[in-house]
Amino acid sequence: MSTAREIAAYAHMQARLIALLLRHDERRFRQYIGPLEQAPEDENEALLPYRELAVLFHLRDELFEHILPRIVRRLSFESPRSLAAEEPPARGRVHWERSLAATWGERPGEPPLQLQTTRRRRDFATPENLLTVATLLQYRADVQRLLWGDSAVVGADALRHPLNDIVDRCDRALAFPQFAGLRPAAQRILEGEQGGAEALEARVAERASPGGNSAYQELLTWRARRRELRLLRRGDPARIDAVLGADPSRDNYLFQLWIFYELADLLHERALLDDLDTRPQQMRLCFRWGAAGEIRRYELCHDQAPEPIARWEVAPTGARPPGVRPDFYLRRIDPPPQRVIQGGRCYWREPGVVWDAKYYRERDTGQTPSPPVKRMIADLTLLGEQEGVLLFAFLQAATGDGQEVRQIGPAAGFEQTIAPDVRVSARQLEPTSAAPSAPVRETLVSLLERAHQRLAPVRTPACHGVFLDTLSAPAAALLSDRYGVPFGGTSADLLICPKPHIGPWRVDIVSRAVHCCADGRLCHIVGQPGAQKPIRPPRDIKDLLRELEHIFADVDRSQIEDELVSAIARQVEALTRRFAEISGAYRRIEVYFNRLRDLGLAQTLDLLAPPERESLALAVFLVEQLDSIGASDYSAPAIHISSVMEVELKRRVFQCPGLIGDLALPKRQTLGVLPYLRRSDDLDGNWQRIQEYVAAHWNEHPDPDDPERLVRFDDLITKAINRIAQLRNTAAHTNPLPRKEYTELQGIIFHGGKLGYGALNALLLGWKMHHEL
Repeated sequence: MSTAREIAAYAHMQARLIALLLRHDERRFRQYIGPLEQAPEDENEALLPYRELAVLFHLRDELFEHILPRIVRRLSFESPRSLAAEEPPARGRVHWERSLAATWGERPGEPPLQLQTTRRRRDFATPENLLTVATLLQYRADVQRLLWGDSAVVGADALRHPLNDIVDRCDRALAFPQFAGLRPAAQRILEGEQGGAEALEARVAERASPGGNSAYQELLTWRARRRELRLLRRGDPARIDAVLGADPSRDNYLFQLWIFYELADLLHERALLDDLDTRPQQMRLCFRWGAAGEIRRYELCHDQAPEPIARWEVAPTGARPPGVRPDFYLRRIDPPPQRVIQGGRCYWREPGVVWDAKYYRERDTGQTPSPPVKRMIADLTLLGEQEGVLLFAFLQAATGDGQEVRQIGPAAGFEQTIAPDVRVSARQLEPTSAAPSAPVRETLVSLLERAHQRLAPVRTPACHGVFLDTLSAPAAALLSDRYGVPFGGTSADLLICPKPHIGPWRVDIVSRAVHCCADGRLCHIVGQPGAQKPIRPPRDIKDLLRELEHIFADVDRSQIEDELVSAIARQVEALTRRFAEISGAYRRIEVYFNRLRDLGLAQTLDLLAPPERESLALAVFLVEQLDSIGASDYSAPAIHISSVMEVELKRRVFQCPGLIGDLALPKRQTLGVLPYLRRSDDLDGNWQRIQEYVAAHWNEHPDPDDPERLVRFDDLITKAINRIAQLRNTAAHTNPLPRKEYTELQGIIFHGGKLGYGALNALLLGWKMHHEL
């Protein structure tokens, strides 16, 4: 038996849904709200306007789209006959015998001057048409009473518009010529003349005849339903099939609709609603939420299956696992959610929040119903989600506060197979008023704010790999990855891979050779621009060479480009800096600065920025270390000194204004681009712009102590920069750069080579800075 609280909540929910549907989804009103031809026994006066509003809209389409058009096509009328004396030409039908007899006594044998005629005229003032006009007048008056009354039901403009539309349709129908003349008579009948509207209905019913216009009979039925219709109430088992929401087993859906449209109304009032889609199987809200400067865009989907993070399979048949379609799924759409995709498969995406609405009967125990909690935990596990909220219409709070939030999750300190941060919350969301309710709004705002706090921060996958100590490698050989595949002979490359974008608890063991930047199941930076495998910090020069081999081994020699070489150079520089920190070279960096001055940079070393000075010093340090072990590959120091040359070109030549196309992007401004532009057909005109810009800044006599020395910018490109770019590209390949070629590179940059003057000195001293112009 339904309790008084349950009955009241159901009535409030249905009445509120009437207003919400008419404001936000009028076209689906009839689908969700239906009639019961029985007056409720305990009518609540506060709900009467909502019930009347529902009836007015429920009957609207039937009247205007079905009954009235058929009445207009076959209007009833009467054709009474009347006798008249007319002068020729007569309009009526001439009765010659009477006409001759009337004049025979006065003028025998002569034609009559007046003709006796019979006239037949159409009279549309029939009871049927009068009833039609009276119906339109009544309907119009009822709608206007709601529009201009004191009720808050139609306070919103969105609801007043469809009501005004009904008034307009009544006015257009009454303007029909045959109806317009009947309007005064119909109004007098409504005021009580001739027995009133009831007597008029009785006359229409008596005049019904087989073969007549059945639309008038349907109008009588329509008027009867207009008097008798009420919203369906709970607790009438005989009529549970009459309307959605009548069957308690289907109340959940009505509860979900109420929540969906209540959210739409809340967001619309706050001007945060961007889009509302109410199509079946596609219902969704797109909206904004958050404080100024932290606004995010979200999408709330109703009764739709989200893309799962987890993947389940049925073995050995390969059948589909159980599907999950939560009542509501909320996700961030701007910024777009981060995803890990490889080979067309999504291995991870940023999670959302799952809401389920439960219109359970009132309970006295104060306990959260266990079946929905179990199902929510199962749904979160199947989807791979972490946050679920159960919204109960009735939830007896232990504290007596209906806003109590109950949290359900794995207990800490126990062996668990489920993610430890999975949480299921239980909240009460009870319909308490037919008007916008403050407690309901507070709960909805709280739900949105909680979801915003969880979803607003962007979870960007990044590499946080930590190498296992090489002394542990023999024991590590017994390990396997999270899917049970042994690592085998790759144990020396094992890493601990934390994934804070999933949760602080998620830590994998991966192999750099097998998984890193290759297997989307375990490496979530796979496919990201600039993704690089982790590098083990080198403790000696041999470790450094092994790590350099890893960097170069990942380079596709067929795809080598200046942009890729620059990325490799940054990776090499970071590794050697780390090596210098571990080995203590940074504590004596001044020693290598002095060696650079001895190599020909006495005038220019201090013109470089600190990172470039350090990079050159590290190159000298690396050469020293490589020479000590008789190494055959000098790629690392070559990359260091050539990258400094590239940086200084960017600070000077590539500051040229007006560059267009790819050259306007800093990552495209590499060592090899200047020689390429000089010898190619530059359709964009960038080479011409650079020449004009350089001409205004280049000093061909860089050495004031040797005014006869001439260094042209064109010579700098052809005799120095072109060869520097070639040697750096070689260093970035898997082929080692021998000591001889490194010596050539160092000579071009520091001493001169074919240019006859150190390329770096020429660039630093030959370029006029702004204060010199």
